[in-house]
Amino acid sequence: MKTSLFAFFVVLASSLITASLLSGCATSLNTATGPGFIYTDHYEGVTATANQAGRKRGQACTQNILGLFTSGDASLSAAMKNGAITVISSVDHHYKSIFGVWGKMCTIVTGN
Repeated sequence: MKTSLFAFFVVLASSLITASLLSGCATSLNTATGPGFIYTDHYEGVTATANQAGRKRGQACTQNILGLFTSGDASLSAAMKNGAITVISSVDHHYKSIFGVWGKMCTIVTGN
């Protein structure tokens, strides 16, 4: 009886872990269209200003592994600094993930 009870809890724990990984929780990609089950690679427009289209481009990214480890700085200020931008023309996000195991989100700023 003890063996079957242990096996039940192992199967239950494995099922819960698998469900959380496959639900997209591991990637932390909160996109308008949602993360792809197998692969995600798309851009979303965040905002555009009335400022003239800029020639400069700055990007700042953050990454996530299994929903357990996240690192990076995808802030607007980091993207502006990386592109030497002082006047913003547009802001976009780029989302990428693979099997819900690895995810990346970048803030992309254009301007002058």
